[in-house]
Order: sequence, then C-alpha cells, then structure tokens
Amino acid sequence: MAEESEEQKLTEIYRVSRAQIEHHDNAVNQRVIWLSIGQSFFFNVYAMLVTAKAPTPELFNKQKMLGIIFPIAALLVAVFSLIDVMAGLFYMRKLRLNYKKATDGSSHEGYYPMLNGNKFDRSFQRISPIAIPIIFIITWAYLLFIDHSK
Repeated sequence: MAEESEEQKLTEIYRVSRAQIEHHDNAVNQRVIWLSIGQSFFFNVYAMLVTAKAPTPELFNKQKMLGIIFPIAALLVAVFSLIDVMAGLFYMRKLRLNYKKATDGSSHEGYYPMLNGNKFDRSFQRISPIAIPIIFIITWAYLLFIDHSK
C-alpha cells in the first residue's frame, strides 16, 4: 500500500513537472517565432527607408530619424526576446532539477520517459532559441553603428 502511494506521488510529480516544462518549452518556441515575424517587419521598413528615393527637404530629417529609430527598436526587441528565452530555459532547468530533488535524485529511468531529454539533446534544443536573437542583435547593431556616410 505504501509502495503504491509512493508510486502515485512519483507519477504526479513527474506529470506536473513534465507539463510545466512542455508549457515553457512551447512559450520559448513561440517567442522565437514572434521575434522572427517582428524582425521581418523591421527589416522590411528599414529596407524601404534605405532604398527609397531621396526625400523632399522637409521629409529628409524624418526619414533619417526613422532610419535610426527602427534599428534601435528592432535591436531592443531582439535583446528583450533573448532575455525572455534565457529566462524560460533557466526555468525549465530549475523544474528539471526540482523534479530530481523531489524524487530523491532518482529519475526512475525505464519507468518514466526522460523528463526533458538528456544533456546532449537539451544542448541542441537550445541552439535556435539562443542563436536567432543573437543573430538579430548582431545584425541590427551592425546596421545601426556602421558609417552611413560612405
């Protein structure tokens, strides 16, 4: 009877931990998708500003200002998305470690599927969510800080 209760407790801890990890993993993936969609908007506007024909004198300052504001906004969106993604990944790690602690360090392998893959799997799962914001950050920083007078 006590063994059955312990098994139910482990099952519940596993189920709740796995559901939380899946939720945060989906949230991280959605943030990367939203980031990519948002960045396409910023790149489109920036490209139109850069390739547009010379504006009238009264619009020149506005076009120049927009050419600075849009890269800054896009850069900030990418930075905040990276922070958000990193927070989600750290929280998933915390959930995994909390599960291990709650089950006395035993993962009950063979009894339950892996909670969040092994270390090797997790390292590959993190490449895109981390690399994509960093690529956007580098791109916008380059576009923002290059010498436009050349």
